Amino acid sequence: MHSFFSCVAPLKCAKNMLQILYSVFWIVFQTFQNLLAFPWSFVLLVGLLPVVSAAPNDDPFSGITFRAFSQFVEQHFSSRISLTTVLVVLFTLTNNSDVLNLHARQQHPLPDERLQMISGWLKALARALDEKLGQDTGQLFQTTANLNNDQRNSAIAIKLNSLYKLLDLSPYDNEGVFHQSRYKQVRKEIEPAYVISPTSIQCQTQSCNGRSFHTNTRDRDTPRVTLIKGSKIYEEVHVLSGKCPQCKTIYYADHETSAPIDTDGGDDGGTKVYLNNAKYLKVGRSVWVDRVFSGGVINGIYHFHASSSAFAEFWNDTFWSSQKTQSRKISRRQIWHTFVQESMRIVAKSSGVTLEMENDIPIAQVTKNAFIQLGDNGVIKCARNHSCSQCTHKYKETADRITGDDPAAVLGVDEHHQVPDLVGEGAELAIQDAAQARLNAQLAAQARSNADDAMDVDESSQSSSSSEEASPVTLVVMDGVVMGPTHCAFDNCIEELKNARGGVFCARHEITHGNLCRMHDCDRPKVAPTHTCAIHQNRWRQHAIRYGRQSFLGIRRLIRRSEEERVEWLPQRN
Repeated sequence: MHSFFSCVAPLKCAKNMLQILYSVFWIVFQTFQNLLAFPWSFVLLVGLLPVVSAAPNDDPFSGITFRAFSQFVEQHFSSRISLTTVLVVLFTLTNNSDVLNLHARQQHPLPDERLQMISGWLKALARALDEKLGQDTGQLFQTTANLNNDQRNSAIAIKLNSLYKLLDLSPYDNEGVFHQSRYKQVRKEIEPAYVISPTSIQCQTQSCNGRSFHTNTRDRDTPRVTLIKGSKIYEEVHVLSGKCPQCKTIYYADHETSAPIDTDGGDDGGTKVYLNNAKYLKVGRSVWVDRVFSGGVINGIYHFHASSSAFAEFWNDTFWSSQKTQSRKISRRQIWHTFVQESMRIVAKSSGVTLEMENDIPIAQVTKNAFIQLGDNGVIKCARNHSCSQCTHKYKETADRITGDDPAAVLGVDEHHQVPDLVGEGAELAIQDAAQARLNAQLAAQARSNADDAMDVDESSQSSSSSEEASPVTLVVMDGVVMGPTHCAFDNCIEELKNARGGVFCARHEITHGNLCRMHDCDRPKVAPTHTCAIHQNRWRQHAIRYGRQSFLGIRRLIRRSEEERVEWLPQRN
């Protein structure tokens, strides 16, 4: 009985499975029958079916293992080849995308063109590689056969073509479609990972006896910053610092910070030592630059007399805009910070001085402290006893040539364009100023012609004998903005101005004399909106007309010139 039921049970199970399959088949058949009545439903169903597609691989170096690369080196190059030579060959291919594009184009000819497996472009690249390696070119060959220049370049070109195919550097995919963007990914993939770290390898404190210091940055707290090396922007660069376990000095890439001497006092934040040989400089909260960039800021501002805003705009339009980066544009403040940091280190290194200041002070205070330490009564130590034709000239009381009646013109002609006469308020005073300047120039010329030597600058020199040399005049290079004195106008007061934009007194004298007449030795209250009392109102008006007009002569000249010139690069007015 048991054996009977053991045979019947499988039969029932099989019958049930057949019924289920029949039901499923019937449901599917009815569904397709309904879909055939509506063609659009059938198209929708086909579109939902899973499919597999083969997309071209646009990623260079994809699937290339180091084993395959090392085997290629062993099979095609000498066993004595150095790692340096291998890297030169590799970077020669990855950094000459335009030449390889031309070579790949001749390997994919049109129907009426001839196929060239080893093109002249690749032979030219092989010739450049041969000259680069020099005596090390023999490491590219397994035998020492005597080859002439053409044979050697052809053999190198064949090896480069094989490596070019192995690395999959061709801009054409397997289907012969050209992809220009492939080369743009190559250099991005092989870019190194930069880390900004201290340049010192051991503690510089004498009592520590060269003790090594440990990493002072925890992994989770490691800053990620933007690094500018020359003109290239690198993002997510790690910044590390070290700390001496004995003296507690913290070492950074651009400075060192000593531990506070007075641990109980709240004012002592330690001493910050600015390193003259630093490789990188921090110029923002999350922006670092190398010394090539900072040197470019110094040279650009000095040679082009550019402001920090102009240089920032130039750099962003030239370099930042040409790179695919998520970093922000460099700002005017960062350029100014770079100028201060680099100039301090240049002067300090030339003077043999290492700057030491309080830690965590603003950049404005840094410049003042740097001038105190580096300046010796207003003269930089490295500039003492220096004289050259670029920075020192003999004193000249008046110009060699004075303009016409209109002082707004430049010798009467401005950029090959005749400048119209100055008209309006203050024009008569301008003519008087020009006439007086011409008279002074004529008198000075007559005095020079009658004298045996040139006129000296200081009064003591003027009363001396004629055999003494003329006193030199040292020029001062500024950032394109000429300003007046920045110290208090009160007698024998050299404190800085409370308000550098229109103010004339320091904070103390602004309280005591700010509401008084600006005329010397006058204690009467001034009458608004002028800066003089009622008695000296006429003197104030003459002063405002004369000196206010001279301040805007250049602007008026530019306005008149732009209104009358008709050049291609200026917008035309209707």
